[in-house]
Amino acid sequence: MGTKYYLNPDYTIRKDGNRYLLHSRFMKKYDSDTAKSLIHPYHARLLSLFSAGSSVEQAANVIASDLNVTQEDAKKILAPWLTKEKFKIKINNYSVRIPKNVLVPSDSILDKNEIMKFNIPKSLAKNVDLSTKRLQIPYLMTFMLTNTCVTKCCYCYADTHTKVKNYLLTERIFEIIREAKRIGVYNIFLIGGEVFLHPDWELVLKELTNNGFGPDTISTKIPITPRIVKGLKESGFKGTLQLSIDTLDSNIAIDTLHVNQCYISKVEHGINLLEKAGITYRVETVLTKATCTKKNIDTLYNFLKEKNCVKTWEIRTAMFSNQKSMDNFNSIKAAVPLLEELFGYVEENIKNEAMFTVALPRTEIDKAYYSAEGGSATFKGAKCSALNDHLFILPDGKCTICEQLYWNPNFIIGDLTNESISEVWNSTKANRLLNLKQECIDKQSPCSTCKLFDDCFKINRNRCWTDVIKAYGDDKWDFPDPRCKFAPKMNNNISYNAQ
Repeated sequence: MGTKYYLNPDYTIRKDGNRYLLHSRFMKKYDSDTAKSLIHPYHARLLSLFSAGSSVEQAANVIASDLNVTQEDAKKILAPWLTKEKFKIKINNYSVRIPKNVLVPSDSILDKNEIMKFNIPKSLAKNVDLSTKRLQIPYLMTFMLTNTCVTKCCYCYADTHTKVKNYLLTERIFEIIREAKRIGVYNIFLIGGEVFLHPDWELVLKELTNNGFGPDTISTKIPITPRIVKGLKESGFKGTLQLSIDTLDSNIAIDTLHVNQCYISKVEHGINLLEKAGITYRVETVLTKATCTKKNIDTLYNFLKEKNCVKTWEIRTAMFSNQKSMDNFNSIKAAVPLLEELFGYVEENIKNEAMFTVALPRTEIDKAYYSAEGGSATFKGAKCSALNDHLFILPDGKCTICEQLYWNPNFIIGDLTNESISEVWNSTKANRLLNLKQECIDKQSPCSTCKLFDDCFKINRNRCWTDVIKAYGDDKWDFPDPRCKFAPKMNNNISYNAQ
């Protein structure tokens, strides 16, 4: 009979219209990729043959019958799926990326209870849409549990001014989590404000982990307390705690974070609690004029290098905040030569010596404004998930398409206090944004006459709505992404460089 192979338990498949989504699970145990690939329904059928285990011969017999080919040809079709290497399949001029190690031999499965058996019928459809990024249901969801903070950072982009009158009830959050599991959402994140200021954060986190979800990171500026340590331990949290620490100088912290004199000593004490509990964490430092100094970075490094549980230290630049003024950004942002000098210093003197990873993302410095010519598919940087696969839930249950758009009425697409996830995702308001007509775009916007309109607004939909609003204002939300070559000069220069 030969070796029996299974679909790697790290991967799963869900239907998405006339196609399927092959993606990795949140908690991976095996040798696999973090993957999210739209695949043809016949490739989903092929993988389903191995969901309950199959030899190559058995699967080849089915494929040969399905496709009316010889068994030898069927084995050739199977061959790349049986290697450990990732590969690509060309379908109708579209390249489908298949992650590594999709099919694994039986003896590599640690727990047969992890095997999910399913059957996908034969489909040889030719007109399968593998290019449109929008998924039928969200891939990711984020709960913003609160919009309150313990600091008032000079660079903060969060809307901490809107007063939430009615928070989403904890029991309703539980119901939404269970619905997300039922319909096949990949993962659910938690952010604030401050997650730890929500009175039931431990219960929410435990409900997430009980349903196979969990944020990969929880970011906080709250000094860690025994309650937080206890709650993280008891919830089963498997992600990483991210501590936002810009400085250990109390005077700088008072000026830039607007905290009291005791704040830094409480932060240091909190880190010692994490160390004692053996909880791993990462540190993020945001550079402004006040913190972009060798002295500040050396002080932080000398403190962190004595710790055992810190895994990563990320040092990044502040970005323009839509909640603050252009004058504020100009007053706090460090000059590019100073940033380059500091990054060089860290590379040469700290990065190779440190026992933890030191990351120096240049996202804000290197944004390629006014450069892309081929529509949003060619924009450099992270791909936008708004309207494509990510649903963002505000503290009162209102749903928006992006974390930084908050309660902007143009982007509220539903309300989970009285609607299901599917109802919000497919709402009239969501469809209005999905099906914007070019003739309805502001005539002042170059997008109103651009031949690349469909790519930017309907197919790849990779415009950063937040950057558009930051650059041009709330009423210019239908202007080009400032990375576009055809974008007009920004009203607010959100770049670190001159326009």
